[in-house]
Amino acid sequence: MTDRNRHITREFFDDLYAEYQPRFVRIARSYLRNDMAAEDIVTDSFLYFWEHREELQIRTGVPAYILGAVKHGCLEWLRNEKNRQKIRSEIHTTTSGAIQARITALEACDPERLFASEISHIVREQIDRMPEPMRSIFIASRFEGKTYQEIAEKTGISPRNVKAAIQKALGILRKALEDYLPSGMITLFLSLLHY
Repeated sequence: MTDRNRHITREFFDDLYAEYQPRFVRIARSYLRNDMAAEDIVTDSFLYFWEHREELQIRTGVPAYILGAVKHGCLEWLRNEKNRQKIRSEIHTTTSGAIQARITALEACDPERLFASEISHIVREQIDRMPEPMRSIFIASRFEGKTYQEIAEKTGISPRNVKAAIQKALGILRKALEDYLPSGMITLFLSLLHY
């Protein structure tokens, strides 16, 4: 501690602050390009000097010491800002990459294929839920290409009952697919489906 520092009065400090604070803020602002940060750093530098005046080893004048503290505060702020910019850039790059991945996925998406896949799933699910012998009759007719007569001979029921079972199965599918296909399209879709 120097004798000079020990005898710094509040009046001396107030005069020092009034004279140098605006200059130091202008200097800090010229580097930081941020008014609030510049004012905060200058104020903090003056406060640090005032609070630690008795323990500081000042070899230059007090204004030069405080300006040095402002310089160090500005350097620290700029280094932190550089790191913040780097983090923002990395976040931006990550976000941009995620958005690009979603764009690529959406561009590759074929709604007709997805829609057909969903309809196929519903059809298979509904067929699997059908009671026997309706299920077997419907599969034999629509997917194995058997005639009503062939199915009747295999199951031991009349061709008229085979036709009724198929119509009932089609009714179940029409109901399940009413939000997806017009009822006239169900038969066409079934002819393209492999079960």
